[in-house]
Amino acid sequence: MQTTLDCLVCFMRQALAAARLGTEDQALQRRVVEEAGRLLGRVDFSRTPPENAVALYRMIAELTGRPDPFAALKQQSNDFALGLRDRIRARIEAAEDPLLAAVRFAICANIIDYAAQHEFDAARTMAGCSEQGFVFSEYEAFARAVGEAGGRPRVLYLADNCGEIVFDGLLVRELQRRGCRVTLAVRGRPIINDATMADATYCGLTDICPVIDNGTDCPGTPLADCSAEFLEHFRAADWIISKGMGNYETLSDVRAPIFFLFTVKCGPVAGHIRRDKGLSAEQLPGRGEMVLIRQEERASGTGGGS
Repeated sequence: MQTTLDCLVCFMRQALAAARLGTEDQALQRRVVEEAGRLLGRVDFSRTPPENAVALYRMIAELTGRPDPFAALKQQSNDFALGLRDRIRARIEAAEDPLLAAVRFAICANIIDYAAQHEFDAARTMAGCSEQGFVFSEYEAFARAVGEAGGRPRVLYLADNCGEIVFDGLLVRELQRRGCRVTLAVRGRPIINDATMADATYCGLTDICPVIDNGTDCPGTPLADCSAEFLEHFRAADWIISKGMGNYETLSDVRAPIFFLFTVKCGPVAGHIRRDKGLSAEQLPGRGEMVLIRQEERASGTGGGS
């Protein structure tokens, strides 16, 4: 999906938040905001929001001297999630449909997003996850898919944020129990609070499945910028599980066997889904609603950009 005017407001808010995390110097914070304004004046609206965010965060890192201003928040998110992991695992194992429960908790955890437009209470969200319904769900197709390909489908799982990656691990376990051969993909370098290889290692994901990075510092998966290794896995996968809005924004127009799992946290993304799925603004306002969307599978297009 393409960048909209509403995205510019979000970019500016993110720039100020990142500047305040990167430095206490108010003059430098102001300079970051001023430079952000200049950058936004040159935004390419034909590109996706995550792709346009790359230059913004590189500029903030250069001006503040902090390549990873969200590092402390990322650590807090990982520790918070690790503290809940055993309790959530027990709830999944006790569920009537453990796969559905694991999907639900993985999507609920997508609320842990410091680039989102709204504030969130992660603890309350995770506690009430079992009761939260989907606004749009193609779970039946998902459940069938992970049992296809002779019972051992190759699944590429695209991770999103720190913290939630812990609950991605619980879903990976459920997929493996159904015979899936899962490879997890994280970001190539730090960007906002997105998970990197260091986070996957810290949270134990490298102990349960192969983990690769996508070769980019984009808060999404722009295929034209991804590494050759990642693209090889992407093309070879029987199914791709794409977590988070950034991955949806960069892959929503890509022709590939993708399931998108995320919470919808902004108006432009909500509008894009509403147009595609025939939903109303009342059904999907973009305030944290859960969706599980199957991308139409086509024979070509998995090797190019979004």
